[in-house]
Amino acid sequence: MRKRLLLRLVLALGLSASVVSPAVGSPQEGYTRPHVGNGNVPAGCIVDRDPINPDNHCYHMKVGLNALDSPKVDVDVLIPVSPAAERDLRVATQAVQMWDDGLHYLARQMRLAWLARGFDMNVRTHDVVMNPDGSLQDPLKLVDPEIVVVVSNPAGGIGIGIDPSYFAGELGIVDDSGVPCAPVENPFSMKAWKAKPGFEQHGGEPGGIYVEDCGGGVGGNVCFAVNGAVDPVTGASDFFPLFDLVSHEFGHCLTLGHVGDGADGPWGPTPTNDIMAYSTDPPLINKCVSSLDVEGFALRMSKYLDVNGDRTVDRDDLIRPNDVKGDGANSFQVQHPADHTYASSTGDPGDCPQPDLSLTPLAEGDFMPEPRATTRPQLRLRAVSAARGRLRVAGTAVRVPLAEQPTARSASLADASGDAHSPVTDLQGLRVKVTRTAVEATMKVGQVWPVTQGTSLVAYSLTIDGRRLDSFIPTGSSDGKVMVLDNGTGYPLPAGTARWDTTANTVTFKVRRDYLADQQVRAPYNVYAVTGYHTRTNDWVANDDLAPDKVDLDLAAPAMGPETRDAPVASRVRTVTSKAGSGSFTPADSTLGVGLVSAVDSRDYVRVPVEEQSSALVTLRWNGDASMGLTVGGGSSQKPVATKEANTLKVLVPWARRDLTVTVDPQEVLDPTDYTLTVTRTTVVADRDRDHVPDVADGCPRAKGPSAGAGCPDTDRDSVFDKDDACPRVAGIGASGCPTRRGEKVVALVDGRRVAARSVMTRHGGYGFVLRSAVARGRHRLVVRWVDDGRVVARVSRSIG
Repeated sequence: MRKRLLLRLVLALGLSASVVSPAVGSPQEGYTRPHVGNGNVPAGCIVDRDPINPDNHCYHMKVGLNALDSPKVDVDVLIPVSPAAERDLRVATQAVQMWDDGLHYLARQMRLAWLARGFDMNVRTHDVVMNPDGSLQDPLKLVDPEIVVVVSNPAGGIGIGIDPSYFAGELGIVDDSGVPCAPVENPFSMKAWKAKPGFEQHGGEPGGIYVEDCGGGVGGNVCFAVNGAVDPVTGASDFFPLFDLVSHEFGHCLTLGHVGDGADGPWGPTPTNDIMAYSTDPPLINKCVSSLDVEGFALRMSKYLDVNGDRTVDRDDLIRPNDVKGDGANSFQVQHPADHTYASSTGDPGDCPQPDLSLTPLAEGDFMPEPRATTRPQLRLRAVSAARGRLRVAGTAVRVPLAEQPTARSASLADASGDAHSPVTDLQGLRVKVTRTAVEATMKVGQVWPVTQGTSLVAYSLTIDGRRLDSFIPTGSSDGKVMVLDNGTGYPLPAGTARWDTTANTVTFKVRRDYLADQQVRAPYNVYAVTGYHTRTNDWVANDDLAPDKVDLDLAAPAMGPETRDAPVASRVRTVTSKAGSGSFTPADSTLGVGLVSAVDSRDYVRVPVEEQSSALVTLRWNGDASMGLTVGGGSSQKPVATKEANTLKVLVPWARRDLTVTVDPQEVLDPTDYTLTVTRTTVVADRDRDHVPDVADGCPRAKGPSAGAGCPDTDRDSVFDKDDACPRVAGIGASGCPTRRGEKVVALVDGRRVAARSVMTRHGGYGFVLRSAVARGRHRLVVRWVDDGRVVARVSRSIG
């Protein structure tokens, strides 16, 4: 994604090629710094987590989930002996190794040397032998582990002669002094784990975590990552395969939470490729550690490691997340998408190192990447003048993609017939066209699933840059209408996004590019079709057919038009109250407050039109014995408003410039309940700095800034807001926004003598600069160097005078 964004900058600026030295390998090429400390979100970000807030462009990770209390992490992996025990043990161990190598690799790439040096992980594996009656053959005692990985359901969820729910016996843990921790009965029984108070399953995950306080001796907390191996067909199953499941639950034990699509969500946009996402994006690829995971982990490790290099560990080393308040229960770490990279050679999630999932004994994946350059620095001088004793040099520094970029905006291809398990999943061709407004695709299928049936057992999906958009007939449907779900976020796309034609046997998609841009998916686009099997609403079970088979269809795109979704600004302030909707719930509709769960959704969603930019106060009133929930999405933020009225909830959206979506959640309905919704709109006009962000939502009402970032500017474009930047007009990678010795700069030399320098910041895109100096009359040799991390990466020379 980043290399494509950079190409657009190059084309827009009309830059020409120059001879440069090789670039530093990714993912360091694009990462700037971790933004830590309460309120220190990256420029262009906000703390509001509403996934349809038009200004919510950044990623939010829940952090601080568990009390990991040591940088020396001993991990025990437990697998009950079965016909596939070696493979299951190897897969689970590789998941742990992926975290160990990925954290260390990215910490170095992200310039967090203190974390790479100080964190250590040791993995111990155990094949647990069972007696015929299901009891442990030998007592199992683990010594002072920080994390215990338990695979409770071996061999793809079928047990193969062993029913894990009947495992008996006791797992014991002792600390370094031999002091026992509380024993765990039936450690391989998922049913027993679920029954334990404090076991967290995080919604629909086929696994969970449990933390035991073993502080009676010298040991600390022990986190159990309990996993069910839903992996019946290795490499084909996509619904939480064993490797990703163990990796995900292990991440929770490392104190990391979800990133926007979990049962405790939603918030967004969601980095669906992240291992802490529920999503299986990108299809057919196992995930690896992200830079957001490292930032979240670093917060916890700062309690135990020397961060500032003064050879002591104290309160001065502690770093805090940038959204401490979070959801009121947990803090969040906010990251700009331009800083989101992965523990792969290129930083791309599609290049994540892959585990060995074969049945070949002792096979193992390699999870320590070798960084590979994906861009080359290019330095161009746009204007050079030396007149009246003054030298002025204007230019641009930019990182240009090494890979050839696509130019075609449409493509058509045939796919072999008969390479799927059934005609209804057999792709035979794909046509794709990218317009100014949409990605349009038509899949040719052997036989499209008959839409007269109430529920489809298959899904036809279009994948764009790893984001899978699933079309299917949902569970519980009685009209056979096709819906399209963003598999990564769990949110439905507008009706008509996909059409099934059972006569022509085609599935046609028309996906709005502005929606993709909101999800940080931008051109050029990698596009392919995939068919597969699913259950309930969005639980993808297995892939079947792909087109193209090599997933190598890349398309360019015309420039998108200007934003057209915002309502106009009113000419004066006026207030109008109107009814927005009504409905009824029964006890069977109760959601118990659970977030995203793959089931028939009983919430009501009410669209509230916004004809002029306004503040909107939404009021929910109901009768009957019920507890209700109310959220209002699509505005600048949403704030609960206290009220003394019984059976009433109120939410204020300070700035609504697009249509809102009101969600009425029947959390607990004890008898039939009717409700009504009203909305009071007050147009917003005041905008003292005239930056098109009204004062009611402007975090910097006296300084012009974009709505992304709540109206606050970042003048030097170094990803630190001016209000937080100690050097607001000079770009720098330092935590305070100031230049550092190892940062980027452009230096001018005249006849070998340094005469001017300027800090630049190219990790998020091309950066313009102007250098000025006095110069003597006559002919001179001008050399301009681009220096990064103390090394000259590009140079240009000219004769002047």
